[in-house]
Amino acid sequence: MLLSHLSGAVACVTLLGCSSLDGYTTGPGESYCGTITAGSDFRAGLPAGMTMRLTLDAAELDGEASPGAVWATPDTAGPSPDDRLFDGAPLRRIPALENDPLSSPDLGGGRDHTRLFALTPAPAGEDPLLAAVSLRSDNGVEVRLVRPGVAGDGAAPPPPGKQPVFALFVLYKQAGTCTF
Repeated sequence: MLLSHLSGAVACVTLLGCSSLDGYTTGPGESYCGTITAGSDFRAGLPAGMTMRLTLDAAELDGEASPGAVWATPDTAGPSPDDRLFDGAPLRRIPALENDPLSSPDLGGGRDHTRLFALTPAPAGEDPLLAAVSLRSDNGVEVRLVRPGVAGDGAAPPPPGKQPVFALFVLYKQAGTCTF
């Protein structure tokens, strides 16, 4: 009987370990790094070749503090900080969303945990973006950026920082701060 209780406890601990999000947390000297998905079906309003860096405290995904910060540059050629879309922008909670099912959408298989956040771009005057952060079962992270933007007048595109955006970044943990 003791053996069956012990094996049940071991199974419980094993199951809890499998559902833990701690493994997604970046440690000192680690970042999630990746590029924008090149396909035009998954990219609008941002250039091909854009790179993203994410630091993450997975314990704060459902907590009170910001769970991480985002950097994004137009390419890996080393643009100046003025050219960055995000320069250490914190993932910001959307308080009114916290008690709504939309706060934790199910984006399908292979994604263990998804939460929505707001991100403020580095260039002054640009409209914020919605970020859907999904922890993937392959230990990667997906970040989807969405901004509805404003319509142009037909002859001219929307003003900078006001254009519609949809982008998908697939990031993987690595040592360092990526290539930028």
